[in-house]
Amino acid sequence: MPSFEAGERYIESLRLPERHAGLVFRPGDYIRQLLAIGSFFIGGLIVSPACWLLWRIAGRWISPSDGQRILHGIFGCYVAWLRFSRCLVLDVDGEATLRDLRGTVIASNHPGLLDAFFLVALQPQTACVMRANLLRNPVLSGCALLAGYVTNDSGAALVRQGVDKIRSGGNLLIFPEGTRTRDHAVNPFKSGFALVAVQAGAPVQTVLIEREGNHLSKGRGLFSPAALPLRFKIRPGQRFVPEPGETAREFTARLEKWFRSQLVNTGDAIRAKPGAVS
Repeated sequence: MPSFEAGERYIESLRLPERHAGLVFRPGDYIRQLLAIGSFFIGGLIVSPACWLLWRIAGRWISPSDGQRILHGIFGCYVAWLRFSRCLVLDVDGEATLRDLRGTVIASNHPGLLDAFFLVALQPQTACVMRANLLRNPVLSGCALLAGYVTNDSGAALVRQGVDKIRSGGNLLIFPEGTRTRDHAVNPFKSGFALVAVQAGAPVQTVLIEREGNHLSKGRGLFSPAALPLRFKIRPGQRFVPEPGETAREFTARLEKWFRSQLVNTGDAIRAKPGAVS
């Protein structure tokens, strides 16, 4: 999913551990890494069917915003567990800004596999745009249905649903790159987020995610040894509003240019440039 890739390409992630230049293999770190991965899949195989059952039985009485708050709590607990187990250092600036957003498109760069988890854990009322094939993923599908997430294969329906969620006071989380960042600061942007913002007349709150190391990046399997703890930093960036007469294509280009002005990909990390917005 462009905005929700935890569990993406599950079979691919089961590759044997790889050795990478400059990485010292530490058995203790690798055991903690395996425990973190195992807890995610075991927890997902318990929570997702429970959410699916709740959606099937009581979906008419549970609103998507209620489901989103449930996932906010579940993902928050998982992020807290990663921190407690010393697998993750997550530095968040402007947490209150992100928590209090309403009626906003949240557009973030996408350097790592858990980016959507981090942002959902910070924002209690947000719908994600996710890969359609994740609705067949037993670890994530029930959660996504309960929270009313939007699939990325729905074309005009994606825009219509996104506009409806914005106008109802919710938020829409989308990663304009469409997949995790590859070789540059950001991948070329897709225009789905801009179409929603232009049609809804909604602001776009940008979010910058910095990543140290390259574990969880595109092309790295979950079981590739990582240098623990993983280090990420999240902070809200500039807020954009579509200008009168501005097309979705023009708005997309304006935001892509801004993201490229803020971030640099060193190959081993994605960091904010000196002088980037604080």
